[in-house]
Amino acid sequence: MHKITNIINIDELQNSNDSENLLKNQIDFLDNCQKILDTDNYQKWFLDIKVFSFTAHEIIVSTSSKLSRDWINREFFSQKLFITKLKNFYPKLLKISAIFIANQTDKKLDIPTNSPTEAQSRSFNKIVNLSKHDNVFAYGTELNPKFTFQNFISAKHNKIALSMAKIIGGCPETPQLFDDKIPLFIHGNVGMGKTHLAQAIAWSIKANNSSKKVVYLSAEKFMFHFVQSIRNNEIMTFKEKMRSIDVLIVDDVQFISGKDSTQQEFMNCFNSLVEDNKQVVLVCDRCPTALENIDEKLKSRISGGMIVNFKNPDFADRLAIIKGKAQQLNLEISDEILNYVATNLKGSNRDLEGAIKKIYAEKIFGETEINLNLIKNILITYLNNSKSNNVSIEKIQKIVADFYSLKINDLNSKNRSKNLSHARQIAMSLCKKYTSESLKNIGERFNKNHATVIHAIKSIADLESKCHKTSQEIKTLEDKLSQ
Repeated sequence: MHKITNIINIDELQNSNDSENLLKNQIDFLDNCQKILDTDNYQKWFLDIKVFSFTAHEIIVSTSSKLSRDWINREFFSQKLFITKLKNFYPKLLKISAIFIANQTDKKLDIPTNSPTEAQSRSFNKIVNLSKHDNVFAYGTELNPKFTFQNFISAKHNKIALSMAKIIGGCPETPQLFDDKIPLFIHGNVGMGKTHLAQAIAWSIKANNSSKKVVYLSAEKFMFHFVQSIRNNEIMTFKEKMRSIDVLIVDDVQFISGKDSTQQEFMNCFNSLVEDNKQVVLVCDRCPTALENIDEKLKSRISGGMIVNFKNPDFADRLAIIKGKAQQLNLEISDEILNYVATNLKGSNRDLEGAIKKIYAEKIFGETEINLNLIKNILITYLNNSKSNNVSIEKIQKIVADFYSLKINDLNSKNRSKNLSHARQIAMSLCKKYTSESLKNIGERFNKNHATVIHAIKSIADLESKCHKTSQEIKTLEDKLSQ
């Protein structure tokens, strides 16, 4: 039996970097998919995909939507029946996967006009420098100049993460806890400031040690550049470049799951840097043990470093964050309003920042006095979202069942009648929006799988934008949830 290699064999690439050949593969692939899929699935999920890399044994397609990527991988590319049917056209096919690429055209570093030769220009351009700053080159992602330690508000819930980040960033006032550099793994819920902290490390290193080479990128960008290097026959250049850096910061590590060849190269790069006493920082929305479809060796290697968690802020933390954000905007707010927002707005740090900015805009552009009643009105969206922390799947099921004159058992049944399916999809969509439960857990509570939940979310989102009746139903249900 042929063994899937961890790194795609360059000799097997069928000139995929040739535009005509890639276009032919694109047309053939879509034509073959159309033959094995029903019209509805093909038109919904496959019309906008592009063949990114094509070999006899592995096909990689790209899509501009993360939702489409997840759905295609789970509903089609991971299904044995789909692969079996596709093998009728590609007999040697062993693996197929979809990746997300928001902008498939990478920015290039401006080549000096006095470059002596075209060959030297190409060599110089192999390092894609998207940062305007001299020593922090972001291989695929430009750093946000606002994401510094100076702009990061310290509170109890992020104190350990901030302290470790400052140590790695080489801040002069921080102690040196370890003789060797150890990997740092930062995880926590969305909107807590993980990306801010990761980029602050890069900016601090720039300020404190200008000779350091720092690479900051997302896991998706790592995968993108890895596959590009294979297509362009520059895999060794990619390997050498990634191993020559001093600090590697990778955001959204969860998106590397399920990509075997990329995981292997990522682990090789990770191991090489750690063994050479280089610094690695990984950012994720969950702890290492909760990562799905990740090689156990890579999990173990990650777990050997320092793991810090962004915990949800309590009242004191929220109050500190709100005061800090207000000070950054030179915005004076009464203690009564500060306490009201901190008490009621229990969402993410991003929600807190958005609320303060909205108050600031109201003060600048509004003609009324900033008082508590006005704050209640302008923050209603944020406050409704924050109440979602107290919303459970059970509560959503009960409210939806009552609204549609159903029983909770009906929502959990296998009945696929139109009215019941509609109510069930709305309930699943609300569970995703108003609880922190995973897609898998939501599906299990309705006796469905996570793919069904993804389909429900997309279907309701489409229906809500087109159907006024559905939009009103959802609004009424959301009002009942906030009561």
